[in-house]
Amino acid sequence: MSKREIILPSSFLVSDENVQSNLATYKIGSNVYSSVVGLFERSEDSGVRVVTLRGKYYPQVGDEVIGIITKDSIFSWSVDINSFVEAILPVSYAIKKKRRSFSGSITKLLTINDIVYAQIVDFDRFNPPILTLRKKGLGKITSGYLITITPGKIPRVIGKNHSMIKMIKEKLDLNLIVGKNGRIVALTNDFQKIKILEEVIQKIDNEAHVPGLTDRVKNLLESKISK
Repeated sequence: MSKREIILPSSFLVSDENVQSNLATYKIGSNVYSSVVGLFERSEDSGVRVVTLRGKYYPQVGDEVIGIITKDSIFSWSVDINSFVEAILPVSYAIKKKRRSFSGSITKLLTINDIVYAQIVDFDRFNPPILTLRKKGLGKITSGYLITITPGKIPRVIGKNHSMIKMIKEKLDLNLIVGKNGRIVALTNDFQKIKILEEVIQKIDNEAHVPGLTDRVKNLLESKISK
């Protein structure tokens, strides 16, 4: 099977006792199969990688995500992270280290429909993802424009060695916050730039599996900017 081959659920990938299954694959004996629609890649170290082409985000510890507050309770918030399960943001993980405690209503910190840039610090099959804002660069997003893409296409938005995202930022002269969960915030109020960015993201979403994507995105950006 070649690199970046489109595969369907139940597609046979490899036969290897050393390959571990994950959320995108399953094993029967030593045979590994895909459990999703995606792109199959066999890495140099004999690992199997399947990038999902559609569906919800699969939480991974360490991922930085863009979430939307959906509910608050006494000690935490529920957060929509574009996944099959909502995440939990404890109040203690939303307070920066310099502040040892917080008194009063938690709605003074965050409220329903607020958008946050957070990191997943804990998750397993028995418990929801736990988020934190207690890391440099994380926190409430107070301005910008939210764009979504299939979560599995985020690596293509970023590109090898950050080449794609760097090009998009430079061509459009704007900053972006990219969440592994398929959400992107453009930190601009320039509607024309937002409109071009939406076209670019849509192109990546539709053509992520086709070679030469970076050049096509570059051509699209230059054609739109020159007008």
